[in-house]
Amino acid sequence: MTSDLHRSVARLSAPDGSYCSGALIAPDIVVTCAHFFARHAGARLGVRIDGSAIAPTSFRVSHGTDIALVRLRHPVDTPVLLLGFEPRPLSRTLTLGFGGKAQAVQSRPGVYLGSLPISWSRSGATKVRPAGLVYTNPPAIKGDSGGPVLARGKVIGVQSLILDPRGANLRVATVALWPRGLAQAVRSL
Repeated sequence: MTSDLHRSVARLSAPDGSYCSGALIAPDIVVTCAHFFARHAGARLGVRIDGSAIAPTSFRVSHGTDIALVRLRHPVDTPVLLLGFEPRPLSRTLTLGFGGKAQAVQSRPGVYLGSLPISWSRSGATKVRPAGLVYTNPPAIKGDSGGPVLARGKVIGVQSLILDPRGANLRVATVALWPRGLAQAVRSL
């Protein structure tokens, strides 16, 4: 089961070498973090999923959230991940991503701590609404952003922000939970 999950995790990259993670939620749609697009607006992005490079054709940022949708040039023959709802506090979670410049998908087991109505990055540039908090061990790290966070085998949102005051990763991360209207945004992409 885990290997199938790993096949559905995408790596999005920019020409400057920066990257983030994402998840295939339809044969031709990847969900990821919006803050990656804020830094790379207009850049020619690459998407790799299950070992294949697929060109994106368009993307849409869900306003007021840290969720972005990317349409791929053609469908991918890889299992799609199902979307789920916010879990109960203390539910087990699994965060998947390419954090730490990993060449293969990394798994970060954790526990869902609860929700917040809104969360911001230190700079205030990234707004996460609605937001959930997870504790992961090993911790989520740079590059995991945009990767799927699963509970009960379904994607509840994407990895967004890491709580790391003064550079100390506290193993607590913010998850961008699904905003209202996500299904409509997928259909209109």
